[in-house]
Amino acid sequence: MQNSQKEKMKFGIVPIEGVKYYAQALEEVQFAEELGFDSAFIQERHLVQDHFWASPLIAASAMLAGTSRIKVGTGILISPFHHPVHLAEDIAILDITSCGRFIFGTAIGYKPDEFDLYGIDPSSRGARFEESMHIVKRLWTEGKIDFHGKFYTIKTDAFEPRPHTKPHPPLWIGGQGPLMLKRAALFADAWIPGVSIALDQLLPLKEAFLKHRKEAGIKIPDEWPLNREVVIAETRTGAWELAEKYLLPFYQKTYVGNWKHRYITADMVKDLQQLAKDRFIIGSPDDVVSEIRRYKDVYGTNYVICRFFFGNIPHETIMKELELFAKTVMPTFG
Repeated sequence: MQNSQKEKMKFGIVPIEGVKYYAQALEEVQFAEELGFDSAFIQERHLVQDHFWASPLIAASAMLAGTSRIKVGTGILISPFHHPVHLAEDIAILDITSCGRFIFGTAIGYKPDEFDLYGIDPSSRGARFEESMHIVKRLWTEGKIDFHGKFYTIKTDAFEPRPHTKPHPPLWIGGQGPLMLKRAALFADAWIPGVSIALDQLLPLKEAFLKHRKEAGIKIPDEWPLNREVVIAETRTGAWELAEKYLLPFYQKTYVGNWKHRYITADMVKDLQQLAKDRFIIGSPDDVVSEIRRYKDVYGTNYVICRFFFGNIPHETIMKELELFAKTVMPTFG
């Protein structure tokens, strides 16, 4: 049974993405900090024109340097593309220089062209991930390591730098497959499901995650982050018009046209209402409050990460949505 005491809901954002839009992204993150949001998350993607971040840790460093309170995280970083020692060093430095404001979100990736770019066999990504997480966590917490795996051999008596946050920076792991859920349960401080998973799909995945935690004798996470596409406007009609103009074409082009997504099919993107049901949060402030409350009650989330950016939605529109959300939705869960 959950604590009966009122628990404050945390809120994060996904700003406009891509190095060509860095100034706009930083402005959104700084505005989110001013408005009281808790965090901002950026995603690693490769070979995508204009948007997404090819080097998310560098982008996160710049965003942390441009803010003073808000946390910045990767949602997600694709760990098979990063050597675990380098990863441990870079994240420790981010953690130290930001005084603990970095959240390390990671997963194994799934786009074939990205694995081709790095010359990595995608069938090895799960095993690489497990070795990497073993190494990174041990370097942070023990400093001394003698590891001999299939992909990495690491030996050191005194790893530096050790993180500012103890025992280590927050580690959030994404992924929905059976093996990834088990990996997340064994390694992560929190499981971060994908933005496109519907509520009825989320519930059995959470049960499987908790089953693995219980079997391993690991406590239930304190935070239950949930990614959602969010479109908010003064009126319900206005929000759905924005979603039809920007969100639906984005899913049609990106999730069905450019690569295949396990939870999004061609039939689903023909109709926004069908696509959005139990998956997106779209509407007036009252609608958005109602939907978040439903996810809180049914799924148990206490940390909603709102992706206000998708497709070609203008920076100015995102700024308006940030302000409207902060002033009309967040106080309800304060």
